[in-house]
Amino acid sequence: MTGYLSIVEKATSVKRIGVLQSPTANSLGIADFTYRPVFSVFDFGTIVPPVLLDNSTVSLMAGFNFELLRERGIDSHYYGLITDKEKRVSAKEIILHRLDPPRTMRVKYANRLMPEFRDGKWDYSMFGKGDITCYIQPIEFISRNSLPESSSVWKRIKRGEISLEDLGLPSDFKVGDNVSESLAPILDYSTKFEPDDRYLSPKKAKELMGVSDGVFEDINEITRAASRIMTDYAASRGFKREDGKVEIISQNISPEILLADAVCTWHEDRLTFGGIGISKQRIRDQVKVLNPQWYGEIERAKQEAVDRGIEDFRTLMNPSITYVSPSPEFFEAINNLFRAGTNQWVGSKVYDVYPGQNNSLVSDLEKTVEKFQEVIRR
Repeated sequence: MTGYLSIVEKATSVKRIGVLQSPTANSLGIADFTYRPVFSVFDFGTIVPPVLLDNSTVSLMAGFNFELLRERGIDSHYYGLITDKEKRVSAKEIILHRLDPPRTMRVKYANRLMPEFRDGKWDYSMFGKGDITCYIQPIEFISRNSLPESSSVWKRIKRGEISLEDLGLPSDFKVGDNVSESLAPILDYSTKFEPDDRYLSPKKAKELMGVSDGVFEDINEITRAASRIMTDYAASRGFKREDGKVEIISQNISPEILLADAVCTWHEDRLTFGGIGISKQRIRDQVKVLNPQWYGEIERAKQEAVDRGIEDFRTLMNPSITYVSPSPEFFEAINNLFRAGTNQWVGSKVYDVYPGQNNSLVSDLEKTVEKFQEVIRR
């Protein structure tokens, strides 16, 4: 697509941002998020797989979910999806007319204030102050309905950085337990713009954002409400939603809080179907299996960066430790898994996963899950 004022890419993001209208200090602009056929894991940076990822599933699922949330009264930055012919359509139109799912989503585009690294520490003093009142908050708001083994919470507990009690959970809470209905979802917080996502207490997150107690609680309530809507919808389609995250735009006009980025896709959330995970976590797991030394080097470099006050852990990694890619068969299976999962999520065969076969949506997904598991076992 032509006509962009500028193109923005981040080393760890699968999105390419095409800016159509720049934001001002006090008003939103317009941009296109195009989901590239790559992935990113462990904050390392984008990786091109041997079989390109069909990340139209992320775009379609995000659009569908933003439209659902809008119907339930939760505002976001979402305008619509953009076809290859540069036409703006809704996710519902894509589903109804079985159009080719686009990889581009049009959104309201906010300023991006960036924390500065000074004297071995991150400085967030520019947030909540100054003339710019329309911007992306520097914190990711995480909602957790359970703590699967892959959850970062267990690693943090082991390191003594957090306790179950800090999250409001009983001391005998175990891996895989569901958070009680009265507590779900529990909220967690991490930095958004630092090279290594840093988890924070609620108090520290609010401090870095520079917002009042009231604004912070309003954002928490919107996060909880969106999480509950997506969790209930997931259950209605046969999925279990273990956790997810949202990003937030703040502005000084109504609505003052907007959901941003994407909501409840295979990249943002952990979802399972029949007890089998369907999310980017499957890619993380396979990369770790094939690259124990490379993954270990990432963890070592992150800790060294913290200890020495170094801005970017990647500059400390040993370049002789190389990355080994999962097989083409693995990524073909992932593509089919996400396509069949998206069909089940939106309730329509947008993706022709098994051409010529008149299977139900559930049968297609069950078959795809089984084939994916076979690839994993090889």
